[in-house]
Amino acid sequence: MLSSKELMHLEDFLSLEQNCTKTMNYFASTVQDTQSKQLFQQASQKSQQHLQTMSKHLNAGQNLQ
Repeated sequence: MLSSKELMHLEDFLSLEQNCTKTMNYFASTVQDTQSKQLFQQASQKSQQHLQTMSKHLNAGQNLQ
């Protein structure tokens, strides 16, 4: 079972990761250089994967309680 402080840190992490995904998508949509665009898209995809993984683990933990 997670403490309220740990849950707060996880919520902060998810919020930051969500902002990272949005920022990388924005940069990918505005940059002209193809190589840079691909790097931003890859960073966005990785960030989205992190979000999905954390959400899956958090949801699994809630189902156990």
